Amino acid sequence: MTLANIVVGFLIGTVLGIINALVLRTGVRLAVKCSQRAWATLVIVGSYAIRYILIAAAIYVILKIGNMTVAITTLSVLGLITILWAVIQRGRNSAGERGS
Repeated sequence: MTLANIVVGFLIGTVLGIINALVLRTGVRLAVKCSQRAWATLVIVGSYAIRYILIAAAIYVILKIGNMTVAITTLSVLGLITILWAVIQRGRNSAGERGS
């Protein structure tokens, strides 16, 4: 049962990580299109709020079910995806700057 819990946590963490990345990217794209700085800031803050609400809701539901292994695995995978996403984006940006 523990292996199944770890797999479920891995899948939930991966899906949450992808959704969070997409929400953040969409927020940034919308903020860039805003003509006023205040609206752009509001869009960014809103996208962060949506991300954290999604994470909190998922962890709350998992803990309500009473499965700590799934919750810990989900948060671990989500953290790992967040770090990897930042490293990958940094690599893309620095590679583009070197080529120019």
